[in-house]
Amino acid sequence: MPQTLVMGIDGGQSTTRALIADMEGNLLGLGVGGASNHIHEPGGPERLRQSLRTALNGALQSASLPADTRFAVALCGMTGGGPLVEQICRQELPAEKVVVTHDTRTALYCVTQGRPGAVVIAGAGSVAFGMNEDGEIASVGGWGYLMGDEGSAYWIALQAINACTRAEDGRIPPTWLKRVILEHFGVESLSALHRLIYSEQLSRGQLASAAQAVSDAAKLGERTAMRILSNAGKEMGLMAVVVLRKLGMQHHRVRVGLVGGVARATAPLHEAFRARVHRSTKAEVVKPRFPMVVAAVCMALEQAGMTGDERLWRGMEEQAPRFGLL
Repeated sequence: MPQTLVMGIDGGQSTTRALIADMEGNLLGLGVGGASNHIHEPGGPERLRQSLRTALNGALQSASLPADTRFAVALCGMTGGGPLVEQICRQELPAEKVVVTHDTRTALYCVTQGRPGAVVIAGAGSVAFGMNEDGEIASVGGWGYLMGDEGSAYWIALQAINACTRAEDGRIPPTWLKRVILEHFGVESLSALHRLIYSEQLSRGQLASAAQAVSDAAKLGERTAMRILSNAGKEMGLMAVVVLRKLGMQHHRVRVGLVGGVARATAPLHEAFRARVHRSTKAEVVKPRFPMVVAAVCMALEQAGMTGDERLWRGMEEQAPRFGLL
C-alpha cells in the first residue's frame, strides 16, 4: 500500500518552495522554483505555473519519488491570492485536496503554531497579520512597492540608494554605504546606477537584493546603514502594534514575530522592532520556530488528520536544517 504523503508550498515574491512529508512527520524532499506573485501582470499565470512545476519536480526528485506521485493534501501559502491563483494551484498540484491560503497564515503559524498572535512578513514586500482567540483576523500593510511595503527589502534598498544620492549632493554627510551599494550592483558611479534603474534593466527583485549589502554594512558599523535598518524595524514594529490593537490583544501576552528574508538582517532592525512592540503592548517578541514552507507542511499534515503538537513541531525544527531551511 503506497504511503500517504502531503506537500507544503510557500509561494513568495521571488521564490516558490515545495516540501514533501509523510504522515509520520518525516520531511522527504524540497524543491525550489521562481516567483509566485504578480499574477495579474503580463505573463503572471504562466510564471506561476512554471514556478509550481519546477518546485514540485524538484521536491519529487529530492525525495526520490516518481513523477506521478499523488498527495493526500497540498497546502499552499501564497503571497498573492484570488480565484486565478487557486485555479492554477489546483490544476498544477497532484493532490486529493488542495488548500490555498494567504502566506500570512503560514507565517503566523511559524510564530504561534496556530495560537493567537501576530506576525510581520518582510521579504521583497511587507505586511502584518494577526488572529485573536475568537478567530478574528486583521492585517496592516501589504500595499505594494509603490504605495507601501515599509521595512521590506525593497524599501531598505531604496532608502540606502536615496541616502547615497543625498550624500552625493551634499545634503547629508558622506557615507561609505555608497561604495557598498555601487559594488553590489557592479557599477562605478551613482550616475551609472541611475541609468540602470531608469532604463528598467534592474528588476524589483534585483533592487531589493541590495538590502543584504545594507545589512552587511551595518554589521561593520556603517552608521547610515544602521539607521536605515533601525527605521525599518520601527516601521514593522508599528505594523505589529496596530494589528494587535485592531484585535484587542495589545494587553495580552501573545506572541509576535518577524519572518521573511529581512528577518536575517542585523541587530539594529531587531532591536528597533522589539522596542516598538514592547513600548505599546504586552506581547512577547519571539523568533519564528521554523520557515514558512515547514509551517505549510505542518498545516497540510493537520488537514490530513495529524494532530499539531509539540512532538511534530520539535521534529520539524530538528529536520529542517537538513534541507537548508534555517
